[in-house]
Amino acid sequence: MSKLHEEKIKQAITYLNEYDLDSWLIFSSEGSDAAVNLMTGLKTVGNTFFIFTREGKKYAVASIIDAQESENSGLFDEVFKYSNNADEVLNALMMRLNPRHIALNYSQSDHLCDGLTRGKYLWLSEKLDKSLVSRFVSSEKVLKKIRSIKTKSEVEKIVKAIEITTDIYESIFNKLKAGMTEIQVAEMFVAEMKSRGVTNGITNKLTYPMVLKEKIAHREPSDAVIQKGDFLIMDFSVNYEGYVSDIARTAYFLKENETEAPESMRMRFDAVYDAITLVKESIRPGMQGYQLDDLARKHLLDIGMPEISHATGHQIGRLVHDGGALLGPRWPRYGSAPHETIEENMVFTIEPTILYSNGEYSILTEENIVVKEKGGEFLSKRQEKIVLIK
Repeated sequence: MSKLHEEKIKQAITYLNEYDLDSWLIFSSEGSDAAVNLMTGLKTVGNTFFIFTREGKKYAVASIIDAQESENSGLFDEVFKYSNNADEVLNALMMRLNPRHIALNYSQSDHLCDGLTRGKYLWLSEKLDKSLVSRFVSSEKVLKKIRSIKTKSEVEKIVKAIEITTDIYESIFNKLKAGMTEIQVAEMFVAEMKSRGVTNGITNKLTYPMVLKEKIAHREPSDAVIQKGDFLIMDFSVNYEGYVSDIARTAYFLKENETEAPESMRMRFDAVYDAITLVKESIRPGMQGYQLDDLARKHLLDIGMPEISHATGHQIGRLVHDGGALLGPRWPRYGSAPHETIEENMVFTIEPTILYSNGEYSILTEENIVVKEKGGEFLSKRQEKIVLIK
């Protein structure tokens, strides 16, 4: 039995009780619903059903050729097998349980809670007894909290991903030099990932991170050549055993006879550094994400910096953007995420970026924190100053 998945199932049972839901049914095949991996770590081939109840019972319904994996996992009280008709076995089990509610993974507002496909929803609606179909409800509240609130094992994996990421950065910093292209720098990141047996946390492949000396945006590295006097922004994530980091760093390539970055760049770095500190020290369970974004945004505006063009921070975990509460402004594009309540053991990035489009020095330094009762704790080793490349 996986300790991590045992922890996640215990969470599920806790939240089913918190929201007064009798049962949660996950229906997947060929890995169609990411919640299967999150909750069980099992692979689904044929139609497979996992049912969790508020009383703490755990069931799996799987085809004869798929059932052994569920049995071997040790996660379930009972595993039911079917040869031809899954609906007969599933109906019998659900009628026996007779829940008042059957929570399903559909959501109109959170794509990470919308793993049940339209076809599978229709299959359940057609195959289950009509008295059961009338009890369908969304699992969004439960699944959002399961994704957002990290267990001890999950935080440990995120920390390991962060450690690998910062180690790769240190290695890259020692190799950087003027005359390289963005792509050449990106290739060094790929080589470092390959040597450590990890992948890019965004693509889960050996792909380029963001390496940008100009035109700061979400884009692929280019053939642009880095010159002395240039700044370089790198935004990089590592996937370690299914959990990711998300850390960004800003470097400056010294000109001849320079010993530090230009004053204007240092001033902007200090502004971002102080904004990160402000968010980290202010964050508490019970706050809403927009309140933290307001602090960072106001701090930068008050000292004459441009307004942050995106959210101050987001959750990480299984994904680089792991849904749930967002440290973001109350802009329509972010929906309800900035209004979500922050809870203990959520893991966030903090990245209050200073961005100029006219060639002036931009600053992006991104750190990862975990929320605790008395505030935030850094999981990443902070960037204390601009990285200087001689």
